[in-house]
Amino acid sequence: MKKFKIGVISLLTVLVIAIIGVLTVHTSATDRLNPLVSETVSYAKVPINTQNYKQVTIINLKDGKTRAYKIKQVGGYDPNQKYIKIHHKGQYVKSISYIKKNQFYNQQ
Repeated sequence: MKKFKIGVISLLTVLVIAIIGVLTVHTSATDRLNPLVSETVSYAKVPINTQNYKQVTIINLKDGKTRAYKIKQVGGYDPNQKYIKIHHKGQYVKSISYIKKNQFYNQQ
């Protein structure tokens, strides 16, 4: 009976630590699972001649202002495009689409 209590307490402790980790650590994997992080659409200007964008400064769709955080990594598929629309949930990037320059500046 004592071993059972210790096992239950250990399991509960691990679960509490895991839940706290998912809610406080912001990575692509944890933001994907975190129900408190909402899915949003943002815009960004990215460098050309690459498909791996790092530390992307994102612009909020609603007010046109730069967000307080950057997305650590975004993968692209067209190295000749400069402006992207990002569907993301915190650091988790669900999808991107390339847009024209005038669409980007109309959103700001």
